[in-house]
This record gives sequence, C-alpha cells and structure tokens, in this order.
Amino acid sequence: MSVFKVTQGDGPVILAYPHSGTLVPEEITTRFNAEGRLLRDTDWHLPTLYDGLLAGATHVEATFHRYVIDANRGPEDESLYPGQNTTGLCPAVRFSGEPVYAEGQAPSPDEIDARVEQYWRPYHQALRGELDRLHAAA
Repeated sequence: MSVFKVTQGDGPVILAYPHSGTLVPEEITTRFNAEGRLLRDTDWHLPTLYDGLLAGATHVEATFHRYVIDANRGPEDESLYPGQNTTGLCPAVRFSGEPVYAEGQAPSPDEIDARVEQYWRPYHQALRGELDRLHAAA
C-alpha cells in the first residue's frame, strides 16, 4: 500500500492534500467506534475540486485517513490552534470532542511513533522530493 500519490506537473505549484485519503488499515479500523468508522473529517472532494484548476500543478495526496495520522501536523504533535479544541497527531477525538476509537483503543505513544515512520514521514518526504524537483527545474 502506498501512503501517498504524486501526480507530477511541470509548473511551479504543488497542491498538497493531507486530508483527502480514506485508507485505514483493518487493524486500526477494528479499533474505531461507530463514529470513527464514518471518517467524517475527510476532505472528500478537494482533489476533484482542484483537478485542472492550475495547469501544470503537481499534486501530492496522502492516501491514508487523518485518523490514522494527521499529515498536516508536525511530528512533535504541537497544537495548531492553541487555546482551541484540537485533535492531535493521531486523533483520538474529532474537533467536536467526540471519540473516534472504542474505549481504551486509542494509539499508544509507541504506536504514534510507528505511524510517524510508516505514514507521516513518507508523505512529507514525497512533498520534499517534489519541492526539490521543481526547484532544480527552475
């Protein structure tokens, strides 16, 4: 399973989609509660919305769902919205505060570290690779 999808363009713009993926490995899905299995916090239509909008744009899309790991956060899990409700690097709750995992099934710190390596890091390496490619072509 590839954790990202890249469509290379020849223009200077990269469109990144960190929240449009819906892939959740079965070993994680089985730990979600009914709310979590709905995958509500997905940017369902963003790739379609931007498709063809900018000729030559490169697209880098996370294929995994943000409940697996939020690719739009830093790996240190710093809050993006200090003082506001937040969801975390491996969200155990939605922005509304509703849990997405069954009781006692949220990922441990070691599992979060493993998800950084398995999902977050490869996605960001793909972004970096495309930035480097376009920079070298300029």
